[in-house]
Amino acid sequence: MKKLLFIVLMAFTLNAAQINWLYTYKEGSALAAKENKPMVVYMHRPGCESCDFLEQKVFQDENLTTYVNAHFVPVLLNVSKSDAPKHLIVKMSPVFHFVNAKGEFIEETLYGGKNAKSFLKILQEIESKFTKK
Repeated sequence: MKKLLFIVLMAFTLNAAQINWLYTYKEGSALAAKENKPMVVYMHRPGCESCDFLEQKVFQDENLTTYVNAHFVPVLLNVSKSDAPKHLIVKMSPVFHFVNAKGEFIEETLYGGKNAKSFLKILQEIESKFTKK
């Protein structure tokens, strides 16, 4: 019985809220074109404390992850190992670029982290503008 309970708890934990990241810009832009969705390109670097906070806390919020997965093509890139176009490459992290499938900015770049509620509000505003065009 304990083994069964452990298996059920592990399955629940593995299905916890998470963003369905793509790990190359090329893959993200192709999917964004196909699905007519904006991309959120999150650029991070190893050892970045703000990035760790985002990944361990903010990106675990179910409302946020559900919204991102439904309305954006999420792309996660390492700032030093990125296939992103030159106009998106930065040295600092975390940074979020909001672009269309052609790599054109649809909103100003966001530097630094936010809590889940604030980030969700920003994403909702961006997506609303994108769908009105």
